[in-house]
Amino acid sequence: MNTSPWLEIFVLCHNRPESAKKAIQSILDQHAGGFRLIVSDNSSDDRMAEMMRANFPAVQLTRRPCLPALEHFNACIAEARAEYFCLFHDDDVMGPDFVGEMRIAADRFPDAVAFGANAWEVDLAKGLRKRCFQAIGRHVAIDSARTLFRRYFGRHQTGIAPFPGYVYRTAVAGLQRIPTGGGKYADVSWLLRLASLGSIVWWTKPLMEYNLHGENDGLQESRRDRLRFLGFIKRCRQCAGRAELGDYRYFIYKKIVAADGENPRKQARIRHLRRFLMHQRMRRLLRLTDYAAMLHKISLKIRDQ
Repeated sequence: MNTSPWLEIFVLCHNRPESAKKAIQSILDQHAGGFRLIVSDNSSDDRMAEMMRANFPAVQLTRRPCLPALEHFNACIAEARAEYFCLFHDDDVMGPDFVGEMRIAADRFPDAVAFGANAWEVDLAKGLRKRCFQAIGRHVAIDSARTLFRRYFGRHQTGIAPFPGYVYRTAVAGLQRIPTGGGKYADVSWLLRLASLGSIVWWTKPLMEYNLHGENDGLQESRRDRLRFLGFIKRCRQCAGRAELGDYRYFIYKKIVAADGENPRKQARIRHLRRFLMHQRMRRLLRLTDYAAMLHKISLKIRDQ
């Protein structure tokens, strides 16, 4: 009888033992089995290790030498040995049906390179809670890198699957590495590369809580990393065509104009960016795909009322 786990769940931890305790317990409380849990401690002190000894002595703990964040991700990817793996974060909470639902997804779509779980996005400061993405049906099929890119940056989109809720097929994703020079948006670059290697399936049912708080790196704006990501998609022809590239430029140029519009030393550049924004608005008025996306978004809002 084969008792090898079909899934390895890595909980990536860094100096947050109390929130990690909740994350780990939520994984141990899964209704379905067949997985191996590995706690990857990348902390700068011993608090995580002490918490693990006190509360989860039987759970596998791997200590790291306080690696940079992306190197920590890659270290876990390199160690994945099961058919699938998940890189869960220490500040999120896994719903009790996560493993069972992801097993259903893997059985139904055995050729997919990854599955993304929907989540309840919880703003801890404001006490707000909403789904990370809206969809009709049980799943959303992402059939190309360009489709995934549009879900992130296209007009009238209905949200995205959060990065910590992805389950990856090791035979494909285990051979890839997150680009450590890609800045804070390197995770999106990695997902786009995976989407160019095969389909990605998003599961519509929320299976976790994705917590927003003051320490979330994704909430901190970085113009340098935005422009670095622009350079990546210019080189990745599978990720974005002319329309998608224009949408992303519109996305970041609006932020630059909003931030620098009153700076007298940058007015020549701001005029150039404003001309681009005006022309891009005109191009968008002629795109039928934008109207289709808008109607789909409206239908979802009507359904949820």
